[in-house]
Amino acid sequence: MAQRLQSNLSFSEKFSAHYASKFKVGKNCPLRKQVEFSVKENIKCKGFKIDPLGESGAEIESGILQKYKGRLLVLASNECAVHCRFCFRRNTKHKKIDDLPQKLAEILRKDKSIKEVILSGGDPLMLKHSELQAFFSAIPKHLNIRIHSRVPIAMPAKFPPILQSIGSRLIFVVHVNHPNELSKESKRFFERLAQCKATIFNQSVLLKGVNDNAQTLAELSEKLFSQGVLPYYLHSLDRVQGAAHFEVPLSKAKAIFKELKELLPGYLVPKFVREVRGEKSKVWVFS
Repeated sequence: MAQRLQSNLSFSEKFSAHYASKFKVGKNCPLRKQVEFSVKENIKCKGFKIDPLGESGAEIESGILQKYKGRLLVLASNECAVHCRFCFRRNTKHKKIDDLPQKLAEILRKDKSIKEVILSGGDPLMLKHSELQAFFSAIPKHLNIRIHSRVPIAMPAKFPPILQSIGSRLIFVVHVNHPNELSKESKRFFERLAQCKATIFNQSVLLKGVNDNAQTLAELSEKLFSQGVLPYYLHSLDRVQGAAHFEVPLSKAKAIFKELKELLPGYLVPKFVREVRGEKSKVWVFS
C-alpha cells in the first residue's frame, strides 16, 4: 500500500500496489490523476465547500445518516482502499465508532419504514470479517443491504467470503471511473459476487482530464458490462474544497452525454445525476 503525506496536505495520498500497477507512464495517466496529489488542491475556489452535501445535518446518530426516505446510510468504516483526490468527504474526519452496529440495530428496531441499509465510509470492505459480521447481524433479514466500494478495482484479492451469506438482498455498487481500472482480477471479484446472487452496479464521477469524453465513457460501460456490472450513475462533481480542477463545465458535460447516448444502447447509458443538499433524491442533470 502506497501512502505519502506532504507537509501541505491534510488528505494523504493512498493507493494500493495493484492500483499503481495500472498506471501509465507520464503525468497524463487517468489513474494517477485520481489518486496523486496536485498543488491545485490548495487553491480555494468560490462555491466549493468543506461539506458540499451537508452530510453533517443529515446525521440521526453519529455515523448514521438519513438523507433519503426509506434508506439509512452508515459510515461503517473510516478507512479506504484509495484516497480519491475528488472525494466529497476528503475534508471530514470520521472516527471509528465501535458500537455503531448496536446503534444501527436499535434504530432499525424502532423505525419500520427503513427498507435498505447502505454501508459506506470509508470503504466497508476494509473492515475485518468480525466487524462486517456485526453490521450484517444488526440488519434484519428482510432488508436490502447496499455496499459502496472501490475494493474490486484497488484490492481485488480482498473478497470477503461473508458476502456469500447475504444472497440476493445484496446490492453492490462499485466505483469505477476509467476502463483502465478494470482488470482480470476485478472480473473475478464480480464473478464471485454474481455467484452470491448479488446485483452489481457501477457509479462514476465525470472528471476533467480523466474521463471527460464520450469514447472513454462508452468503453467504460462496455467493459463493465463484459465483467457483469451494469452502469448506474454518472455523477457531476460534488463541489468539495480541493477538487475544483476536476470539474467539467456543464455545457461540455451536456455535449459528452449527448454523444454517449448515441454511442451506446440504452441499457449501457448511466443516469447523469448530481446530489443537491436538502433534495429528497438525486437530481437528474440530463436525461
